[in-house]
Amino acid sequence: MKMDNVMSSLNPGAVIGGFVLVMAFLALGILHRRNRKSNESKSLPYPKDVVILHQGSRAPYAPSLSPFAVKLETYLRVAKIPYQNVYDKKPGSKGKIPWIEYNGVSVPDTEFCMQFLRQKRSTDINEELTPEQQATARAFQKMVDEHTYWIMILFRWIYDETKEVINLAKWRRTYITIVTYMARMQTHYQGLGRHTQKEVEAILDGDFKALSQYLGDKQYFFGDSPTEVDCALFGQLSQLLWHLPHTIVPTLLQEKYPNLVDYCERIQTNYWPDWSSCITHGDRQSDRDQKCG
Repeated sequence: MKMDNVMSSLNPGAVIGGFVLVMAFLALGILHRRNRKSNESKSLPYPKDVVILHQGSRAPYAPSLSPFAVKLETYLRVAKIPYQNVYDKKPGSKGKIPWIEYNGVSVPDTEFCMQFLRQKRSTDINEELTPEQQATARAFQKMVDEHTYWIMILFRWIYDETKEVINLAKWRRTYITIVTYMARMQTHYQGLGRHTQKEVEAILDGDFKALSQYLGDKQYFFGDSPTEVDCALFGQLSQLLWHLPHTIVPTLLQEKYPNLVDYCERIQTNYWPDWSSCITHGDRQSDRDQKCG
């Protein structure tokens, strides 16, 4: 499409919204750089052959507000890879958290992190999967990480006006204002934000139904042992089940898809026996327990 056609298709609201979004990104970038500078002096020598997991602070009812941090930390536990948490909120090379360091090598993005560790440590929790199961796993992983995730964002930042979990996590008011606006804009451009809340609830129900039917009465997605897709599913479901207390989502899971709730509690019990020490329990005055992870 020619540029003049592109420009003629834009309405003033879209132009203004785009400008404000850019300004929000710049403001958030400034805050990120301040965090990065404040953490540079805290750099410490790390032990050899131990994964250093950089992530944000512990959260009220699940170990992190980031489903990707929960995903990656769950993977490290399932794969029995020694790791050390660094709660510095310091973004990686792609401007996001979580990310890892391993023997001096920095790796961003959870999928790249797991791929890197498979190669470096010769640890593959997917090794028993057939090619067909690997294809199925990838499809479900992409669904939850790149589709269901945006529904969670809508519920957390747009539909839940109380923002209880965010406030209990002691986020700065400036961050909350900027991220709320960014969430509204990003979900609109992604597509899900253009729907009504009722329509989004129906779409989420469809995602839950697909997960529930495939899981059935199995212990994990592909049988008796968890694989990488289970880590991704648990990361997203942990937010939907435990971090959206003032929405319809936890009730929807508990009433219509109890096998997904049982699934989450199974992973919690088997791979997070220290769960209680890894959450703040909604206490504004408490922080992470150093014994966790």
